[in-house]
Amino acid sequence: MRRLSLFIASLVTAAVLAGCCSWFTPGKMAESFTVHQVYGDHMVLQRERPIKISGNCPDGESVKVTVGSNSVCAVADAKGEWTAMLPAMAAGGPYAVTVEGKTGKNKVTFSDVLIGEVWICSGQSNMEFSLKNCNNSQNEIANASHPEIRLFNTTARRSVSPVGPRHEIAGPGWEVCTPASAAGFSGVGYFFGRQLNQDLKVPVGLVNSSWGGTPIESWISLEGYRNANRAKELDAISTADRKNTDAEAKIQNIKVEYDKKFKEWEAVFFGKYKAETAKAANWKDVSIDLSGWEKLDLPGTVDNPGFDGVIWVRRTFNVPADWANKNLTLTIGSIDDCDQTFFNGELIGSTGSDVPLYWSVQRVYTIPGKLVKAGANTIAIRVIDYAFTGGVNGQITLAPADDKTKKIDLAGPWYRRIEFAIDAKSIPERPNVSPAIHGDVKSPNFPATLYNSMVAPWTVYPMRGIIWYQGESNAGNAQDYMVLHQLLIKNWRTLWNDPEFGFFFVQLAGFEKHSPKSRLPDDFWKGREPQDPAWAKLREVQTATLNVPNTGMAVTIDIGDHSDIHPTNKQDVGLRLAKEAERVMYGMNIVSSGPMFEKMQVENGKIRIYYKNIGSGLVAKGGALGQFAIAGADGKFVWAKAAIDGGTVVVESEQIKSPAHVRYAWDTYPVEANLYNKEGFPACPFRTDEPNYLLKK
Repeated sequence: MRRLSLFIASLVTAAVLAGCCSWFTPGKMAESFTVHQVYGDHMVLQRERPIKISGNCPDGESVKVTVGSNSVCAVADAKGEWTAMLPAMAAGGPYAVTVEGKTGKNKVTFSDVLIGEVWICSGQSNMEFSLKNCNNSQNEIANASHPEIRLFNTTARRSVSPVGPRHEIAGPGWEVCTPASAAGFSGVGYFFGRQLNQDLKVPVGLVNSSWGGTPIESWISLEGYRNANRAKELDAISTADRKNTDAEAKIQNIKVEYDKKFKEWEAVFFGKYKAETAKAANWKDVSIDLSGWEKLDLPGTVDNPGFDGVIWVRRTFNVPADWANKNLTLTIGSIDDCDQTFFNGELIGSTGSDVPLYWSVQRVYTIPGKLVKAGANTIAIRVIDYAFTGGVNGQITLAPADDKTKKIDLAGPWYRRIEFAIDAKSIPERPNVSPAIHGDVKSPNFPATLYNSMVAPWTVYPMRGIIWYQGESNAGNAQDYMVLHQLLIKNWRTLWNDPEFGFFFVQLAGFEKHSPKSRLPDDFWKGREPQDPAWAKLREVQTATLNVPNTGMAVTIDIGDHSDIHPTNKQDVGLRLAKEAERVMYGMNIVSSGPMFEKMQVENGKIRIYYKNIGSGLVAKGGALGQFAIAGADGKFVWAKAAIDGGTVVVESEQIKSPAHVRYAWDTYPVEANLYNKEGFPACPFRTDEPNYLLKK
């Protein structure tokens, strides 16, 4: 596979170079032009593929693009789009990329550009789940200095009605991987990229484009639906701009009802702690006693697991004399969930629950010059954490409003103090009604919406592939997901014009009930008979997608959380995805996944299961094998005894004299699913009575 990629790249590069001579004698160099926002300082360009830089200028006019020692000219087409194709390059750098038009006009230079491996990270909340919320987050963030890893966090996640793909992306641009930039980045993406960088010894660029709670339909393009003749989504998109008074009224009523419930809950949240809030009223002031405050490093989490409430963080720092009395811009990144931010005791900005997606909105506040003095100044942030883990994500910087190239980095030591921590037993459960309605064209759940706003701008940027963590929102219709999952792969490969575009996905982890008010007991499952849940069927169709070339799957059945849909062990998820990618895309001869059902054989009242991917052998972690069930021809499953026999597993039950079918780990949260290979990868759940809609090789 690797040799084929290099051969194709060499052919395309030769064709590009053959056309360069005519490009160097263009008609008119552009006096004004733009470069697409996916490019920037610190970016990584895909190695061993022709380098593609693009933007806009007037029809028929040209720009000259230089990467390292290679230059070409590109002419804008009738739509005003220019695309420069330069020769493929080996991993390395740093390089400068320059784009220039007419001499002396608007030259653009991108510095510190590396050549390496580029991947896009997409899906719903488990891909969005940031490093700051993962296991051992403080240590992981502290050690997240990787100069050869670059991150682009598409944090301005905007929903747009499907009127067509956008040409520009929203986000803060490419950043070097540091504790500050990694804290708010996808945990799965970070651990995946870290492993590739470590094993391949080349730079890695990671793009996070994910949105929690969204179905797969949001991520497929209109053209993808047309090519697949998907009437349901095509009808929805084609009627999106038609006024439907009844539907609009229904959606608005749901949103009004949600807002009402949340405001009522929020009033209780703050109302029970008025005395604590009053005592903290002066914590914004410049001169206060810090003896009761703790030290912490920001960006990062500000509280401990299980905490919900209000925490203050503050820092005093020096401002240059020539900044005094000037308007400044404070950029904080996102704050989970809400905030009130003060400068020298005065409120300069706040983001509350009335702001859409308030927990992920980038805070950019203006500080009036009258508050700015030379020398010591103080920032205090009142962080309001409604659920999960609160924190300050992204770089924290201060700069003159009229010159953002001069800035003070405020990452590092801060102080914190708790205003109040809520007693969950005395406060009603937070409303979990979502205002995002599938039929609302302004919803991120609407077909093609997130493709248009968060993926389309990236299709001009050559990459190696995608890592994908999604499926929770589609678990109720596994059979349709079988079609949509493969449609997404085909669609994105077409959009990137790359039939070898890698697609590596996460099989849904074990899970029972999403964030109950009181966690389920660890033995909740005892006494339960074998189940046939929707999540098991969704995992099955994910497994079937492995029949599509250049794909791989990370099995995570063993690292779920029965009481939270967002397991915090993203380290193993990233590792398993990386190992699959290394085997499939980079030709490494390694064991990269666990035992996979191959065939079964009935033997004297028992069933012998044969596996692929057994590596150096099968093992049962923690005792006897669990989570095997067996049934006769009637399909009534009972728990079974199972034992490893060489590279096979023998399954039996005294209750089933004539066995016909076996299931393994076939549950939403299969406790004691403990079959692994010796390399440490878990066995994939399966059933031998699989339905006909699964793909066959």
